Amino acid sequence: MAINMYFDDEEVGPDRKTSHPHFVAHFKSDFYFDCSDEQAPFGSDEGADVLAELEGFFQDKEVEGVSLSDFPRHVMEDQWELTYYPPKDMDEGSLAKLIAEHERDVWMSDQVVLATAFGQIKITGYIIPELKDMAHDALGRMKAVNDALGREDEFGYYDKMLYDLMTFDKTYVSVLPDFWCKRCQM
Repeated sequence: MAINMYFDDEEVGPDRKTSHPHFVAHFKSDFYFDCSDEQAPFGSDEGADVLAELEGFFQDKEVEGVSLSDFPRHVMEDQWELTYYPPKDMDEGSLAKLIAEHERDVWMSDQVVLATAFGQIKITGYIIPELKDMAHDALGRMKAVNDALGREDEFGYYDKMLYDLMTFDKTYVSVLPDFWCKRCQM
């Protein structure tokens, strides 16, 4: 079974016309297509770069020996030479210590996970369960970091992204295991 994949025009950026119909139907908020809103999945420079790298991954270009679930680590460590901090649940004290020592890399790790997760859905219309879980944890950690640093999510993006992600039911296991990407589960 083959699936159509959707790739953006470099001159236009993220757009409903170049997004999988599953993504367009479920992720309706305009911020998902906003390439200038730092809190949007593809709005930061890092999010936009991850989406472009992910398009190359799905086109089987330049990314060898990396699985989709390892893609965020690959981008952070192999491409950007930064430390990747996998999103996970942490107590307040451990999180406070981590952000005191590595705030930038933690925040970027979470942004890369979100751009990868939402990017997979935008391109293919599906998400692998492991990546969905990682994005859930990244959103939770981003909220906790914002709370710890006294930052506000004035537009409620994190809650909206979390709700949209958790109610999205088109996962990789709902279709044939290897129909759209031979490297998604190495």
